Amino acid sequence: MRRSDAPPGRHGRGTTTSPSGPSPFRCHAFLAVAAVAGALWLTSARAAPALDEREAVRVAEAAVGRTVPDVTLLDRRGRPVPLSRYRGKPLLVSFIYTGCFQVCPTQTRALQEAVRGLDVLLGSDRFNVVSIGFNQPFDSWQAMRSFAAQQRIDHPNWEFLSPPAERVATLTEAFGFSYVATPAGFDHVLGVTVVDAEGRIHSQVYGERLRADQLGVPLRRILLDAPVPPTTSTLAGIVERARILCTVFDERTGRYRYDYKLVFEIVGGALFFLTMAIYLLLEWRDRLRARRRAARAGLAPATGRHARNA
Repeated sequence: MRRSDAPPGRHGRGTTTSPSGPSPFRCHAFLAVAAVAGALWLTSARAAPALDEREAVRVAEAAVGRTVPDVTLLDRRGRPVPLSRYRGKPLLVSFIYTGCFQVCPTQTRALQEAVRGLDVLLGSDRFNVVSIGFNQPFDSWQAMRSFAAQQRIDHPNWEFLSPPAERVATLTEAFGFSYVATPAGFDHVLGVTVVDAEGRIHSQVYGERLRADQLGVPLRRILLDAPVPPTTSTLAGIVERARILCTVFDERTGRYRYDYKLVFEIVGGALFFLTMAIYLLLEWRDRLRARRRAARAGLAPATGRHARNA
């Protein structure tokens, strides 16, 4: 049935169109436009630069062990912040650009969830996080502040930093961060760089949606291998290491939690070794006293005979 508002069939060039069907001229025109659009898309896709993933990973891994340069950046309030300020604690570094509307926000929100999951393992005062905008001059400190607000980042140990345009190459090369400009924005490595307390790159963790356990492994290793700070007592250092060892990752919640079974095992083991140490100490003391008594008992008769002979 033809719609009431449909025009009657057109006639021309010896061809009669059906009132209920589309015009063949329109179909041919649509196919031609689609073919041209497809050809243009294929041409642009072939011409668009792309990131060599294998080379990007190689460059990132080559940066492991490198000392981070002490570049001064601007925080969300426009204040200068040297990267050396973050030494003394492990540091998580994420490169982003504020003009990204999908990947960078997704990666930042996933990192936020991972940071929340690390609170039990480390505590927010034991590590720092920075997001660095590499697309200058567009990633200004004002743009970084807006980006952080949009993602609702409110962690006290997380800052968004804007480097000077002339130092972007220095930073990205030092961290092994690769990126390529494309018509849609940037094609870049997805992941986080883990820096130890001495300012050396410890490891690279790749992925758009990082979990707390992926970042917790290198952070745990850094903290357990680090010497006890001079301001911390030996006992406090032992307790802190035991606390870190007694945390496990819960896949249901995506966060760390205390494994009380491990706590009881460690406490039980410590009490056992303490009991054995006390027993051995008492046994050694009793044997020492017995030898002294034996020595005095053997010396007394000899002294007496010597006195009678005299």
